[in-house]
Amino acid sequence: MCRLLILLATAFAVATPSTVLAWGSAGHEIVAAIAEDRLGPEARAMVREIAGDVPLSSPDICTWADHHRTPTTGKWHYVNIPFAATRYEPERDCPRGACAVAEIDRAARELVREDDRELRLEAIRWLVHVVADLHQPLHAGDGWDRGGNDLRVRLGHRREPTNLHHVWDTELVEPFVQHRRGPWRAARMLEDAISAEEARTWASNLDAVSWATESSREARAIYAELQVRPTERGIIRLPHDYSRAEGRRVADALQRAGVRLAALLDRIARDRARNNRS
Repeated sequence: MCRLLILLATAFAVATPSTVLAWGSAGHEIVAAIAEDRLGPEARAMVREIAGDVPLSSPDICTWADHHRTPTTGKWHYVNIPFAATRYEPERDCPRGACAVAEIDRAARELVREDDRELRLEAIRWLVHVVADLHQPLHAGDGWDRGGNDLRVRLGHRREPTNLHHVWDTELVEPFVQHRRGPWRAARMLEDAISAEEARTWASNLDAVSWATESSREARAIYAELQVRPTERGIIRLPHDYSRAEGRRVADALQRAGVRLAALLDRIARDRARNNRS
């Protein structure tokens, strides 16, 4: 943990805002690389059977879903949970089964039961992507401002405002990638800092509903710390050290997502083997 804190401090000290690397690219590659390194033999064989030599951290797998959005599938990347709510409710938060929680469950079922390789390849692309998405706190934000998309903010000394969702999707992953010179090295740094106890705890929770509730709680905390509400209008100036201050929260989210994605793929591989034997 001390080593990670030192690396985080160094990363955020040298970071500059010149390059935009979205959670949709660098962050997804980090999560997928952590997961791939932790796969058990059965899951590794299953992934190879589906994707061949293409790694999970390849854009053809982990960010494919971002480039194949439609009015229908766009809703699969997030779930809106009102901040006034105490828990996820599918009828309210996932109408017609169109949200990240339902998509994770659907993709997992297809990977267990489906035999068509193309369908399984699409399922693993969605699973790898949406597990990462659901661990980004504002992908379970409040619907009033569309998970921070409508909350305008200024970061640092920049003249042009952006939105809070963009900051979390892009800006806060940047320091990890810049300091470590790429997502793969950033993934190795973050994985090395995961303790055995943390890995066991995170891997024991493979319930997408629980992940959504966890991210919603984190989103509420983010807004509370900024002393703003989803109904806020105008432009909010973020603290000058916002990226550094949120570094630990971002690292935790990326690490948890990677560990849980690996554990979920391990479980899917076991379930598929049992399903094929029965």
